[in-house]
Amino acid sequence: MDLHPFVAHFPISLLIVGAICDTIGILGRRDTFLRTGFLLVALGAVAAIVAAVSGDAASEIAERIPGITEDLEQHEDFSTLVALLSVAGVLLRTHLTLKSKFVGAVTRIYLLLIVGVAILTALSGYTGGRIVYEYGAGTKKITSEIEVPDSPE
Repeated sequence: MDLHPFVAHFPISLLIVGAICDTIGILGRRDTFLRTGFLLVALGAVAAIVAAVSGDAASEIAERIPGITEDLEQHEDFSTLVALLSVAGVLLRTHLTLKSKFVGAVTRIYLLLIVGVAILTALSGYTGGRIVYEYGAGTKKITSEIEVPDSPE
């Protein structure tokens, strides 16, 4: 069973809403939004890793669809960046917070990173949607037509 369609939506919602909460928390100096934003981004980073791993497994079948290669690679590139940068953002913020250095200009730089992650997340979601709607990747009709070679035992 392909888990990617199920898990792929979690990082999209968590990272985008997390970036919105962080923006309100940092620019509006609202501590509750800062905490909520961090939690959502941290959960989104974990979800992005799970989505990337499940997407890698799903791509083994999807890459057999004629004409999909370029769009699939673009989706994989966006998704990899989302996973790496969201984890980096969480680690950076954790470190800076523990060292009491998550203040001033540092928060604005972090915010740029997280808003960038949210934009990349939206692009990843858009390209993933195109792969489904334009090529039928992950749909029962297309998947059942693809011949998958037997794995060597």
